[in-house]
Amino acid sequence: MSGCATSGLTGLTPDQKRNARRVEAYLNRPVAVVGTFEQSGTAFGEGSGRFVYRPGQIALDYIRPHPMRLRARGGHLRMEDLSNGAVTQLSLARNPLGLLLHVPVRFAGSIRVSDVSTWNGGLQVSLAEANNPSQGLLSLRFSDRGGGLQLAALDGVDARRHRVVITLHDMRDAPAASSLSGEGTGVSPK
Repeated sequence: MSGCATSGLTGLTPDQKRNARRVEAYLNRPVAVVGTFEQSGTAFGEGSGRFVYRPGQIALDYIRPHPMRLRARGGHLRMEDLSNGAVTQLSLARNPLGLLLHVPVRFAGSIRVSDVSTWNGGLQVSLAEANNPSQGLLSLRFSDRGGGLQLAALDGVDARRHRVVITLHDMRDAPAASSLSGEGTGVSPK
């Protein structure tokens, strides 16, 4: 079966390839992207808080339903419940969120772009593992105004069909030194 696997941008139109490369360049910029988020879905339930992405790292600081800290980097996720000190750690090796933790993110080799859609003011790229697409799908939505992209949502479905949607608000670029340590995100509450 692995002989049937495709990778990268195989099967996309020239316009889809161009837009996928724009997304790839956006994800690899040496800046942090910060804002707020609202989460829904079957995987982790509902929540909201502060969001930070920079190449290879994602941080979510939950305010609702209660204070929690999620850090994803290096192929692993760590969730700390600040109300009781409980810590959960998991590997993202077979989870679609892990596709964003490559440094640099390259739509070749192990990451396959399965679809690129555009609409007036928006762009969506759907990603899967090239050698095992049944492990899940991650769709990244962007606002696309004046030729500039801004991350707007992450929509992931894992192999067990658990879905989580993280809708982003008030997104802006911040200095690359924005902290993603266990102590904070470098984002001030609004």
